[in-house]
Amino acid sequence: MNSEKPNLTGARSQRQRKKAVDPAVRVQELRELIRRHEHAYYVLDEPAVSDAEYDALFLELRRIEEERPDLLTTDSPTQRVGGEASDQFAKVRHRSPMLSLQNAFDEAEIRAFDKRVRAAVGEKVVYCAELKIDGLAMSLTYAKGRLQRAATRGDGTVGEDVTANVRTIRSVPLSVTPAKGLPDLFEVRGEVYFPIAGFEKLNREMEAAGKPRFVNPRNTAAGSVRQIDPNVTASRDLQTFMYTLDPAGPARSQWDVLNTLDQMGFRVNRNRRRLKSIDEVIDYHADWQRRRHELEYEIDGMVVKVDGFAQQLELGFVARSPRWAIAFKYAPEQAETEVEKIDCYVGRTGVLTPVAHVKPVIVGGVTIKNVTMHNEAQVNEKGVYVGARVMIHRAGDVIPEIVSVKDPKPGWRMPTKCPVCGGEVVREEPYIAHRCINPFCGAQRLERLRHFAAVMDIEGLGYATLTQVIDRGVVEDPSDLYGMSKDQVIQLEGFADKSAQNLVDRIAASRRPDLWRFLYALGIPQVGEATAQLLAAEFGSIDSLREATEEDLQRIEGVGPNMAGEVRRYFQGHGAELVQKLIAAGVEPQAAEAVGDGPFAGKTFVFTGTLETMSRPDAEALVRKLGGKPAGSVSAKTDFVVAGPGAGSKLERAQKLKLTILDEEQFKALLPK
Repeated sequence: MNSEKPNLTGARSQRQRKKAVDPAVRVQELRELIRRHEHAYYVLDEPAVSDAEYDALFLELRRIEEERPDLLTTDSPTQRVGGEASDQFAKVRHRSPMLSLQNAFDEAEIRAFDKRVRAAVGEKVVYCAELKIDGLAMSLTYAKGRLQRAATRGDGTVGEDVTANVRTIRSVPLSVTPAKGLPDLFEVRGEVYFPIAGFEKLNREMEAAGKPRFVNPRNTAAGSVRQIDPNVTASRDLQTFMYTLDPAGPARSQWDVLNTLDQMGFRVNRNRRRLKSIDEVIDYHADWQRRRHELEYEIDGMVVKVDGFAQQLELGFVARSPRWAIAFKYAPEQAETEVEKIDCYVGRTGVLTPVAHVKPVIVGGVTIKNVTMHNEAQVNEKGVYVGARVMIHRAGDVIPEIVSVKDPKPGWRMPTKCPVCGGEVVREEPYIAHRCINPFCGAQRLERLRHFAAVMDIEGLGYATLTQVIDRGVVEDPSDLYGMSKDQVIQLEGFADKSAQNLVDRIAASRRPDLWRFLYALGIPQVGEATAQLLAAEFGSIDSLREATEEDLQRIEGVGPNMAGEVRRYFQGHGAELVQKLIAAGVEPQAAEAVGDGPFAGKTFVFTGTLETMSRPDAEALVRKLGGKPAGSVSAKTDFVVAGPGAGSKLERAQKLKLTILDEEQFKALLPK
């Protein structure tokens, strides 16, 4: 994948992670990585990693949280579906959430899934197995048989209206004869993908035109659907497979749905099968792993669903995915190569991350040059050294990881001086990471600026541009961005008159951010997007937050002593100066909407599952307006839990705590008339 930085994510085995890293520390590392990738993927449309690499990170985080439920917080990426929709297209709210699937990467995990299913619904289970297309999830809405709207998945609740572009895909019917039993308005969901032959043809055309090649079919399909000009989409020869019908009409199983879609004229994958045992599922999965390269499209596994709708309904959902379906992914390919060099990348908080540079080797069709090792302990546990012969695989079919070393030799040491600024490098107990403690380190400055620009939605401030303004002494911290003139920008490489003016205008447009966005952009340790929203809702203004004590902070549900300490230290230290400089530069964080004094005053609500007549954000906003407080997790302090279809662990916890549980109609009955 092309990016401005080397791939620095990587993954570790469960055994190595337990030996090397405190789970609480690793959870924070994973959440920061996942949030960064979600922002790049969903908001900036500049993915730094693939879906498979994200899946592996997400799976590792989910496993740690399952083993250590005390580490689970409301701002964890596992507690939500995904990222945000871009503002480039009109936003569309899905009639029901487009959820994602849990993953199984080996036979043991798929058998564990089968065991859970049979424990819940009995031994008589039939599975519907479908190839998992590596494409872009798409929702098509039809009204009286005519295509009304096409929308991307977005964050699972809100997507983007790409109707004009999707209409150019020839396998998408513009009109259909609805199956008997369907209402006037129904929705079809599936995958848009780029056939391999068409992708290779496009890359040949790019090379002939002297332009850079596209990286892979999946990201190119996503970019093609989101083109401003539908003619570009039409030129790409995209294809589709559809697999969901909502409502399902007379269908009583997933197999019925696929046949119904086929009969209605949608393109449905013929490579599917109903299977009566998990052994048959495993055999079918293995058969397609051997034959996957024969296909004209890319797959990264198989989707296994409990076929019958009655059993699906009985199994229900967890917060992020259905209990009746799972993605059975393929094991990564491996290759041997040699380590040429080990150096370190310095991140936004000063943490040094070792990166093994290897002789280029192709693994699963992708050339691998860099492998992240995370920390000194991991390098030495594996015995990696310069000149070592190592076996590399791609965890989740993408993440480069060293899985074994011939003749391992522990003994590599983290540098005592920062490789970028020469500052002192220390390891602060109890953390395992080594960190450059120079706050003026150039690498940290660059990463902090990039984070600030991304969160504040300042397009055009990538690494190349920020490196130039830093090197020229124009910008040292985020406050300096607001003093840049058009004349200064136009002197930078890659800018002309119009593009320079556009960048200055975008910076100016970011002067009045929502308070939560401003807090997230500051890069306060342990404060991610969700935590920033909690702080903004609780304190209402930057001044109130700056004056908060650690005790004040810990009163907020989801804020523990470590996080409270980090926030307090930030506003007592260099962060206070930066905030003051930003305000002096004209940045005005917009106070969070004040909590009302209505009938819900002093009451805490938690929403779980799907609401049918309103969205969860709308319901939470209504609670705030009426004086209440919406929360993301259930505790003994929760007053009401509003549970809809698909409610999972939050409902179970509420029942154990004997809290007041409402359905949607009961909640609406509490609202003022």
